[in-house]
Amino acid sequence: MSFKALFITGIVLFVLLSASILGLLLLSGAAKKPAATDALPVLYPLPAFSLTSDKNAPLRKVDMLGKVWIADFIFTSCGGPCPEMTRSMARVAERLALYPEVRFVSVSVDPDTDTPDVLSAYGAKFGADPERWDFLTGALEDIQTLAVEGFKIGSVEDPVIHSTKFCLVDKAGQIRGYFTGTDEVEIDALVAAVHQLIKE
Repeated sequence: MSFKALFITGIVLFVLLSASILGLLLLSGAAKKPAATDALPVLYPLPAFSLTSDKNAPLRKVDMLGKVWIADFIFTSCGGPCPEMTRSMARVAERLALYPEVRFVSVSVDPDTDTPDVLSAYGAKFGADPERWDFLTGALEDIQTLAVEGFKIGSVEDPVIHSTKFCLVDKAGQIRGYFTGTDEVEIDALVAAVHQLIKE
C-alpha cells in the first residue's frame, strides 16, 4: 500500500475512533443527567401546626392537605431580602394563575409586629390574592419550631435571620424541594416542579 493510501486510511481510522469516543461520552452524560420526568425526592414530612392567618383565622397543616403549596419566611419591616422574596412569590403566583389549587404561605418571623391586620396590608401591597395566599403569625415559639424543626430552615437564636428559600410542599404535607426565592433560574425550576407535583 502506498504512503498516500496509508495516510488516508490513518485519517479515516482516527476520525472513526474520535467519533466513537465522543458518542460514548455523550451517552454517558445523558445517562447521568436526570430526566425532566424524574420524581422529586420526598425530603421531610411537616409536623402538625396551627398558626393565625391575615384573615384572623387559624390555618393548620390539615387545611393544606390535598394542595400543592409554596412557603417562605419573611417579616414586614424587613429591610433586606423580604420585599424581593414577596415580589418573586407574587410572580410565581401569577405564572400559576391557571392552577387555583396551588397555594402560597408566608410565615412572619416577627409576630410581635406582624399582626393579622399588618400582614393583610402587606399582602395587599404586593397584590397577593387572599384566596390563594396566606400570611401567618402566631406565638414566636411555634413559628421557630415550624421553621427550624419542620422546614429545617431559620434560626432559633435570632428568628429574623431567616432563609431566602421557597419551600415546595406536596399534597401529603411533605417538603419536596428548596428554591432560592431571589434567583430567577431557581424560580423557573420551582414552577416546573409545581407542575410536576400537580400531576402526582
